[in-house]
Amino acid sequence: MFSGFVFGQENYRTLVYEGNEKFNGKDYDGASSKYMEAIKANGKDFTAHYNLGNALYKRKKYEEAKAEYEKAQKLSQTIPDKAAALHNLGNTYMQMNQPEKAADYYKQSLKQNPYSEATRKNYEIAKLKEKEKQQKKNQQNNSGKGGGGKDQQQNDDQKGNPKDQKQDQGQGQQNQGKSQQGDNPDQSQNNAGKMPKDLENQILNKVNDKEKETARRILNKNSYSMPKATRKIGDAE
Repeated sequence: MFSGFVFGQENYRTLVYEGNEKFNGKDYDGASSKYMEAIKANGKDFTAHYNLGNALYKRKKYEEAKAEYEKAQKLSQTIPDKAAALHNLGNTYMQMNQPEKAADYYKQSLKQNPYSEATRKNYEIAKLKEKEKQQKKNQQNNSGKGGGGKDQQQNDDQKGNPKDQKQDQGQGQQNQGKSQQGDNPDQSQNNAGKMPKDLENQILNKVNDKEKETARRILNKNSYSMPKATRKIGDAE
């Protein structure tokens, strides 16, 4: 029985090594096959599941990669292994355009390894992407609504600063962050000196576009596009 166990372990390590060789040669299909064979030989080891996740990720099979990373992080026996699997779960959710979930996994990875600059950077990018996604959603929700009234007030409140919403008695209701159309019976004095609503919206949209462009420049660095490497059996340390 002992000799059979030893043979099984050697077979497992050999299959993982062969998978690594194919992975390093960018034969991700061949690597996937070897890692799956290794899992059949020993399905309770971190390395084969983690490496299979990497190979599937390279093949853009993100749902399947996610499943392998989830198994890997549950089977991890060390803090670095757990942190790496959680990090790659974040990468996978980023590729699946779910930055809110990606940010959560990066955060979990940072709890395991708070000194990882790569994870910290990806966490910040995920939060920017999440904010950009929410802004687009808000714009779509507001695109069918008319200007003025409560709908316009809510939209402008999201863009303005808190200081814009204070009312000075000598200035009336001329804050840029609010629009009181339909609520204030005396409009003639309050609207005196205000810029046209379409010009105001153009300015606000330009400010919003600058925020998006800043986020886009960071995101175009593709910091999260590659899985984070970790130790693979058979590889040099």
